[in-house]
Amino acid sequence: MILSLLSPVKIRFLLLSALLAGVSACVKGPSYPVEPHIEFKSVSSASLFSGYVDTITVSFTDGDGDIGVYASSSDSCDPCSFKRGDTSCLFMHSYNVFMIDSRDTCVSYFASANISSDSKFKGISGDIDIIRAIDSKKCLSVPDPNCPLDTVVYTIVIRDLANHFSNKVKTTPIVVDGR
Repeated sequence: MILSLLSPVKIRFLLLSALLAGVSACVKGPSYPVEPHIEFKSVSSASLFSGYVDTITVSFTDGDGDIGVYASSSDSCDPCSFKRGDTSCLFMHSYNVFMIDSRDTCVSYFASANISSDSKFKGISGDIDIIRAIDSKKCLSVPDPNCPLDTVVYTIVIRDLANHFSNKVKTTPIVVDGR
């Protein structure tokens, strides 16, 4: 009875609105685990004088949308103690991206931007670019024409604000020329 009082245009508008409301209620956001998950994407190198600067890119997903760091002035660790089983570097509050050097198991640490969801869905995904100057460990940092090529593979892991660690990924071999 009520429909007969409305014009055909209004009826179509109401039906279309109801259909859109029903469809939007069924849309679900991405469903990721609360632990970050990373995948190695690429390494790009650029020669800068005698050194190399690499950009290492990993993609990430995080189900609770809390990638980031808390600033802390009390963070400290021995980056080369990882070999002895000391994992304190992985728990510094000011850093959340960690690269373990295959040549000596020393840990390099970086801070990503604080990345959080800006929608009604918590899950986030994206890329993290790690820009890193890589030196030869076979020779001093001074260029030496007799220095052999050096190769490194990094193992990368990230940690979110809830202290969930991601899986570990390895880069492709990176050749460092100390000459």
